[in-house]
Amino acid sequence: MIDFRYHLVSIVSIFLALAVGIVLGAGPLKEDIGNTLTSEVKNLRDDKATLRTQLDTADKAAQARDEFTVASNRTLLAGRLRDTTVSVVVLPGADTGLVKSTTQTLTAAGATIGSTVSVQDAWVDPEKATFRSTLGQQLAAQVELPVGQTDGEIVDAVLARSVLAKAGASATGAAGALEGLRTGQLIRFTPDQVSPASVAVVVAGPVTGSDVADRESRAGALSDLAAAMDSAGAGAVLVAASLKDNATNTTSVLATSRADDDHAKALTTVDDAELPMGQASIVFGLLQEQAGKVGHYGLAGDATAAFPPLATR
Repeated sequence: MIDFRYHLVSIVSIFLALAVGIVLGAGPLKEDIGNTLTSEVKNLRDDKATLRTQLDTADKAAQARDEFTVASNRTLLAGRLRDTTVSVVVLPGADTGLVKSTTQTLTAAGATIGSTVSVQDAWVDPEKATFRSTLGQQLAAQVELPVGQTDGEIVDAVLARSVLAKAGASATGAAGALEGLRTGQLIRFTPDQVSPASVAVVVAGPVTGSDVADRESRAGALSDLAAAMDSAGAGAVLVAASLKDNATNTTSVLATSRADDDHAKALTTVDDAELPMGQASIVFGLLQEQAGKVGHYGLAGDATAAFPPLATR
């Protein structure tokens, strides 16, 4: 049986251990621990200061490169798209600033903007699928659309053949089809008198929402529209701003297009269009399309190069 002396020894041992810990903590160990913590805090502060300096330097360098590219683009792009009429197609969610800068770049390169078509959310709304198909079938004859198109392709082809000249739709038929799409609240466009274009620039924005399947479906449908623009003319370039690293509940139309084998073989893409380098890539991407070549440019991991070959013309 455990007696009182056992308990006493146990209690004394506990207090001795506490006393030793206090003595060591207040003495030699205190100095070691304190020095270690002080040293680690100092190292962290030094690392933070170093990283801040590196970030500031990188930001300054990036700004300088962008300013140089902007200045260089004035000469590099001048006249590149002379005698070229471009249709600008703006997808839902596209940044208005990006649309403006892209239009300015195309104009500065000598292009004529034949039309600016803003595609509405209804274009990819699942609840309006039957309406889109029916309307597309009604308008198909006006743009001389060949038979055999699937429901999803019809409305895309109607729009593409309405603004691009290669397909050969009559001016009256194209105007009627565009007005039908506008009346159906699928698009808006300017000017009212659209000039047929030979090529198109499709400006995409991120597809957002909590439902992954819905996002992917909408992004796929918008990618199909961009591909329709490419096949109805002498080529098209799908462009978008760089996707933010912390973006959530977001699907990229451009990445969706690159992941589609058929689209990737025919449609040129630029994923950093908000940068001056990306703006130059749009112009040279159009030149490549007109030459029958395709590329995927920018800073994203699925790009094939940072920028297109600087073709001469």
